[in-house]
Amino acid sequence: MPQLLSRENPASSGPPPVGPMAAPKVPHVAEEELHGDVPALVARHGGVPLAELRIAFPLPERELTSPAAVTVLCPALFAGTERHDRTAFAEALEGLGGHLDAGVHDDHLFISGSVLATNLAPFLSLVCDMLTVPAYPKNEVRADAARSADEALIALAQPEVIARQELRRRLFKGHPYATPMAAPAALRRISESALRDLHRSLLTSSTPVVVLVGDLQPARAKTLLEDSLGPWLDSRKKPIAALAPLPAPKPGPIEVVARPNAVQSNLRLGGAAPSLSAPDWPAATLAESIAGGMFTSRIVANLRERNGYTYTPYTATRHGRAGSYLVTGADVATEVTAAALVETLYELGHLAATGVTPEELELARHHALGRFSFQVATQSGLASTMVSLAVLGAGTGYLSSYPKGLLAATKDDVDGAARRYLAPGRLVTLVVGDPEKVEGQLSLVGAVTVRKPLAH
Repeated sequence: MPQLLSRENPASSGPPPVGPMAAPKVPHVAEEELHGDVPALVARHGGVPLAELRIAFPLPERELTSPAAVTVLCPALFAGTERHDRTAFAEALEGLGGHLDAGVHDDHLFISGSVLATNLAPFLSLVCDMLTVPAYPKNEVRADAARSADEALIALAQPEVIARQELRRRLFKGHPYATPMAAPAALRRISESALRDLHRSLLTSSTPVVVLVGDLQPARAKTLLEDSLGPWLDSRKKPIAALAPLPAPKPGPIEVVARPNAVQSNLRLGGAAPSLSAPDWPAATLAESIAGGMFTSRIVANLRERNGYTYTPYTATRHGRAGSYLVTGADVATEVTAAALVETLYELGHLAATGVTPEELELARHHALGRFSFQVATQSGLASTMVSLAVLGAGTGYLSSYPKGLLAATKDDVDGAARRYLAPGRLVTLVVGDPEKVEGQLSLVGAVTVRKPLAH
């Protein structure tokens, strides 16, 4: 009879050992040019019989500073074409086992979708129709504009959205990134003629990036893309002008954005961060993880576990074409606003001043490698990662260089990144809350200014 594992059997005691850390295996990415001027990235990733498509269009400055039209454009893209109305387009897509979506993410418009690999050619033909012969019928555009306005109205009532916009305004004053989301009134005014003009200038004439990942051969995929998207690719493509770099943050007083009668305060600290292609980005990732980027981070342990001030504090880096920035945030009850800010500043300052422990560094390394491995393990995740790297100028070499950088980063590297990017003296501090209840508290922490929120 085989021996069963038990408490007396040493083989059953304790968790299994953790294997050695290693960079994830990523498929080879073929870099192509479609019709000579549209960059395309293709990777074979089997496992499931699907294909993932991503098309990214960099937004020009005028669409960043006046975002109403591009906001309505995204849902209106599916309002129909010369060959299909909205319902027929959706039915044709569903019949292929596919889906499509469009949205604006910071400074790009993305079209994304997936389909059964065997139906890739007709799927791409539908995408080509959407890009070359859109209908934008008046009644559909009006409905999409009205829905977009209603969604904006709901979003603008959410304190997290207010905090995000107000922090960007504080960090990037005078830059397109400081522009708030489109106001409901502006969205309702968007006409079908405005969308047709924007479609011609952005989706037809500007240079996009095309990404295709799935159960397919890269050489065959290029031919399929060129054949199926030919009418769209034949249009002359021009690059979008580069955006001005982000201004350096200007730390100053604690800024309170008035939200009268709020029962909670939204704390946000922001500052500069390295780009994906910067040599110290892997080390900065690890410092960010130790500060507030994982469940065992210092800020989570303090604000959530020890003090119970908030459920989900965080530290994260946002990347854009104009630059990158770091955000630390926590949403707390009004009465503990100052206390939570003091603890946040303490953890960031202590990390910047004394550095990380060896145990923290190895835990963060496991976390960052695991997160990246998970991110590129699926067709969808790999496709989204590839298109982000392309639009941010990092290049596909990042897929191998980033995990190697995480493995190679030393304690000195991470300590240096913490000093450069997490020291409280380098960060701006913003609080969205009730000034009557938080100004007095916060004045014990530092100088305070109060202002009204952005007008919409």
